[in-house]
Amino acid sequence: MYKRVAVLVVLAAVAGCFSDRPDLDFGDVHGKVMLQGQPLANATVCFQPETGRPSYGRTDETGAYSLQYMGRPWGALVGKHTVSITTENRTENPDTGESHWQPEILPPKYHTQTELSAVVEAGENEIDFTLDEMKKGAKRP
Repeated sequence: MYKRVAVLVVLAAVAGCFSDRPDLDFGDVHGKVMLQGQPLANATVCFQPETGRPSYGRTDETGAYSLQYMGRPWGALVGKHTVSITTENRTENPDTGESHWQPEILPPKYHTQTELSAVVEAGENEIDFTLDEMKKGAKRP
């Protein structure tokens, strides 16, 4: 009898760990990042809420991004966010093991000393960023 109850308690706890979303309010967030009129590819976009965990996305060749929360496609927490965008990244080819370092081409005002912010609302959010300058001496990859 006690074993059955213990098994049911464990199963209920495990099922709770795999629920669709945590008990938080999210908004689906996507958009484009443009740098000097051209799409900014391979940049990391981070939305950091005033409280809670951040959401991240990566831009594609067209500058488009979509945010994920804890690796899930839930978007970002509803509310005000500080936004940072960076191009600095190390990528590794899973087939060859070769790594590639992509240097930062953006000035600190877009990442470590960001001046960017956004408000996420429940539902769909299209939030675009138009960046007007590159780091001095940087060249687009």
